[in-house]
Amino acid sequence: MLLATAAASAQPGVVEKQDPKTAAYEDRLIDDGALPLDLSDGLSPLGSTAGLPRALRLDGQWSQIRRDGRTETQGGFGIGGYLATPNHGAFTVDGLFTNGDGTSIATLWQRDMPFDGGWRAHNGIGMLNTPAIDLARFQPRIFLPTTPTLGVVTDWRGPGATQITAGIGEPGVYVGAYVPEFRRLGGQLYNLGVQTALDRQWSAGLQFAGTSDVTSGFQFGPDPAPFSTRSMYAATSRQDATSKYQLNLIESWNSFDSSHRGAWFDGLLRTGRLLQSFGLFYLEPSLAWGNQPVANNAQGGYYRLNHSSLRWLWDGGVDYIAPVDDSRGSTTTFVNGSVRYQFLRNLSGGTGGNFRLAGTNAWQGFVYLEHANPLLTGRVQLNRADDGPRQETMLTFNQTWNVPAGSRLNTTFAVGRYRDERGVSSGQFGIAANGGGEIVRNLALDLNAQWSRWTDEADPTSLTGSLVLTWSIRPELRLIATAYKSRATVRRPISVTSPLDTLLQPTLLNDSGAFLILRYETRAGSLGAPLGGPAGAGAGSISGTLFLDGNDSGRLDAGEGGAANVTVLLDGRYPVRTDAQGRFEFPAVAAGRHLLTVVPDNLPLPWIVPDEGRIEIEVRVRENLIVDIGAQRMR
Repeated sequence: MLLATAAASAQPGVVEKQDPKTAAYEDRLIDDGALPLDLSDGLSPLGSTAGLPRALRLDGQWSQIRRDGRTETQGGFGIGGYLATPNHGAFTVDGLFTNGDGTSIATLWQRDMPFDGGWRAHNGIGMLNTPAIDLARFQPRIFLPTTPTLGVVTDWRGPGATQITAGIGEPGVYVGAYVPEFRRLGGQLYNLGVQTALDRQWSAGLQFAGTSDVTSGFQFGPDPAPFSTRSMYAATSRQDATSKYQLNLIESWNSFDSSHRGAWFDGLLRTGRLLQSFGLFYLEPSLAWGNQPVANNAQGGYYRLNHSSLRWLWDGGVDYIAPVDDSRGSTTTFVNGSVRYQFLRNLSGGTGGNFRLAGTNAWQGFVYLEHANPLLTGRVQLNRADDGPRQETMLTFNQTWNVPAGSRLNTTFAVGRYRDERGVSSGQFGIAANGGGEIVRNLALDLNAQWSRWTDEADPTSLTGSLVLTWSIRPELRLIATAYKSRATVRRPISVTSPLDTLLQPTLLNDSGAFLILRYETRAGSLGAPLGGPAGAGAGSISGTLFLDGNDSGRLDAGEGGAANVTVLLDGRYPVRTDAQGRFEFPAVAAGRHLLTVVPDNLPLPWIVPDEGRIEIEVRVRENLIVDIGAQRMR
């Protein structure tokens, strides 16, 4: 973009006036030509505007991982792209083909295909998660798991909130610390679901899942025993502007024993600034959904209370859980609460705690103070946890630095004391940093690192982190270099949680690796190129991280991990998957308002994304909008 400006010749320290008729003109580049490209103009990777909007991404990949004294080197090829059509929906492809021990990953989606009468269809083939009706998918406390499969799925949505889903395939699990692969588990998994609105407030749905000669990712060992299951789920819901009530029924049969049943009721009531949620549940032992277990052998109820105002934010709740089979569990009462107060515009504080009353009582408490100034937003927090034989005290200092747009930087410092079941005390010290942005033109850096050290421990030092450098060689060609290191002790911080939470903790690995990706991307077409806009529309880009918000600050703090292999949708049509650090990117998006949606199927339990994963955003021309999405632990 050029500006014509008058240039006057003058001696040093002397200002001369010139006749406007004789003044010389010269063209000058705004910001000396450093203005970022509008991703919709002819200088960008958009290319030709002829034809339908389309894009192609090709990745040449090399990786080397060192684990348990062994070094494994892999090569691979990745492909991704989309084709948006006016009458057949948006076609997207996502594939990663490697020479590793697992099966390569490839998925083809057709999204938002229109039909007469207001019907829309979403169809997929490849490695994808089993579909589910919305009544089963969006649950506040009890979840029906989705399973990765190698197969086909379809999801039809019509007038009156009607939904029909179906799928069939071979179940599997995603493996690999940083390079995802698919490990097949054998057998077949099939499901069918239907949901409809009975009137403006009532809806109902049915979902069936069956398996034949499958194994489960929870079966460890060289020769897992195959089994078969049949499961049926039914639900009805009433919802209006201030309340929602839903009754859920489940029955499952498996080839190991007999059939089992369960039921749960959830309610939500909003009165002004007061939000209440509550429920009852009865779940017999050995309940299953597909080839995975469901929360089972539990009966009881829960209650949650939340209030918010301009200055106050407080919540509290109680869970009561008793086993259906007394020989396989104990009765537990879990109580939690927290309060936050906004003292000034830039100063707030809060406190809270959890109490678990069972065979062994445990409690956890915290207090924090948060202050914002022109340089940073700082948070100091004191945590104390006690589960009987173990105690832990931790003081953390989090800083979210105010950096230029398009960049981010968070740091954390921690010091604490830990006492184990042997009575041995040890001190802990830790630092963490998370940040990224363009360090020089066409060269961007992303960093996520955490270091901690314990005294009087056999393996006292933990180090986890990753470094990503992205070099934009040309607008359509980038070189991405990643290095990571994971060296962690097996001890985890004490966490006092409700037994309703599924406590599936990831395995800590001691490994390191390096990756190189040479990525070629090109885009072309009109009728909506770039994504979500008409021909000639200005464009920007979207990047961000889906992270596990451990301290409920709403920000990506240093030391908080990302959620890998989770699908993020733009405007319900264009999907991307988060990488090993939880990052995602939409390189060219039309300026204006858009909707991001997180598909929570691969989120580790008990983490959920608020508002059913819907985030409204606004993209500006030439700007990279950073959207960090925090998943919250169920409370």
